[in-house]
Amino acid sequence: MNNYNFQNNISTDANECTSRGACSLAPSIAALQEVLFYFIKQSSYYILKLNKMGADNKSINLEIINDIASLIPINEFSENQLFSLITKQFYLLKNVKQTYLNLCQTNNEKALNLKFNIDFNENTTINNTISQGEKLFFTNYKKLTQEQRCLTDILILVIKSVCSNLSKLNDFDGIDSEIYINVLKAINIYNQRNYKPENIKKHLNNLSCLNNKLSIKISEHALKQFGKLSETEVSLSTRKGKAILVSGNNFFDLLNILEQSKDLPIDIYTHGNLLIAHAFEKFQKYDNLKGHYGKGNSNAILDFATFPGAILLTGNAGYNTDYLYRGRLFSNNNVIPQGLTKVDNNDYSELIKTAIDSKGFKTGKNKPSLRLGYNLDDFETKIQNCIEKLKTGEFKKLYIIGTDNYSEIRKEYFNDFYSNLNKDEAVLTLSYKCEKKNSLNIYIGNYDPLAVNLIFNILTKLKEFSDKITYICTNCSVMGFSNLINLKNQLNIKNLYMNNCPPQIINPSTLDLFTKTYGIKLTTDAKTDLNIMRNNF
Repeated sequence: MNNYNFQNNISTDANECTSRGACSLAPSIAALQEVLFYFIKQSSYYILKLNKMGADNKSINLEIINDIASLIPINEFSENQLFSLITKQFYLLKNVKQTYLNLCQTNNEKALNLKFNIDFNENTTINNTISQGEKLFFTNYKKLTQEQRCLTDILILVIKSVCSNLSKLNDFDGIDSEIYINVLKAINIYNQRNYKPENIKKHLNNLSCLNNKLSIKISEHALKQFGKLSETEVSLSTRKGKAILVSGNNFFDLLNILEQSKDLPIDIYTHGNLLIAHAFEKFQKYDNLKGHYGKGNSNAILDFATFPGAILLTGNAGYNTDYLYRGRLFSNNNVIPQGLTKVDNNDYSELIKTAIDSKGFKTGKNKPSLRLGYNLDDFETKIQNCIEKLKTGEFKKLYIIGTDNYSEIRKEYFNDFYSNLNKDEAVLTLSYKCEKKNSLNIYIGNYDPLAVNLIFNILTKLKEFSDKITYICTNCSVMGFSNLINLKNQLNIKNLYMNNCPPQIINPSTLDLFTKTYGIKLTTDAKTDLNIMRNNF
């Protein structure tokens, strides 16, 4: 889907991109993704036809959603992992196409088939599939303009984000069929011979708005299922004993492990996006939930290497684990890396046994704790106070800082940013703490649906002061692009900033088009950015 230099590659289990350390995608991975999306877009065409004919298959719908969502960490995939997805999607395509043909015959209707340009069957090799993916790429490259290619890349990012949220929502309440159909319609435009940039933008704007609604739904379900959020002190220390680390996005997996191990001498630690679980009422009832471990998703490999117990990856958590930690890593993801043990039917007995057999923490280590969550009544009072000060002019500018994974570079940036604030400027931050008097610090971790819901809620309350607000998106996740589009379109937030994302997340030329299309500026250094932000008001 991106502009990559393809080359002949010998198929290996290793992901070339990650091995090299920094790139957009390994050429072989990009080629395989091209084939995978070719099958998915053809399936989208037939599923939409079947939907109009009143036919629906929820299991197939969920397969497509989960497979697209699992591609968010695409740069962490090996060729074998992607090839297994391709094979599954090929047979799924055959299924939906044949169902469509049969239904047309039954209803005595003319079947309208898509042309199929790939030679693929049960004997097709990975190398042959890579070769066909390269040809697909170059065919698309020649027929599309630079703008169409970049907009296609952005739309794929947003589609992945929406599918991730659809997958999360399914954990609570099943698939939102209406939003799923909108995803298929967006994918289906690539079955057309010509599609205008304006049509891609319409789908981008529509899906970003729907994605925001999904985040709100997921947040509401989480609060209903796990109880209210409250301010709580989360331990970042470890203690002597056996341990399990749970990483990813799925609260129910964490809950199941806590329940199944509650009478055993095993301590449970969260990792990454599951930090926010500690602030939910339901999780606070488990004494075996001891704290949060590690520095987060961006440091996952080191965190896993230093954790002396069993580790579970949940909710499409994607990390480069192909050659590491075999025997201690488990996953119930839709696609799991080679060397991990698959967990089926919420049976964590093997994971628990591995934790008991592992050496565990010999002594433990004390670290400062982390203040997490917020009191809703107190939060509402502080937001109302901010509104009053914006009205009176006591606050001439308000800077809102989004969530982040806390890199040292960004920490230095915001320390400099805060130190150069004027007395009549206020900060509301969801990540880097501000010690200034005119600041409101709210930390809820990096669970995207809760973060997006809270940001949207805050900015909705402050909508009449949109010309006095600057929002800085610091987290380069796929959700960030969708959220920025929605803030621009739905809340008319004029002053939007984001940090310069690495090429593993988005191609630089695509990022350039994204920022120009939606009037978003990239951060540079704190002093320069503050001067520009002040002049924009």
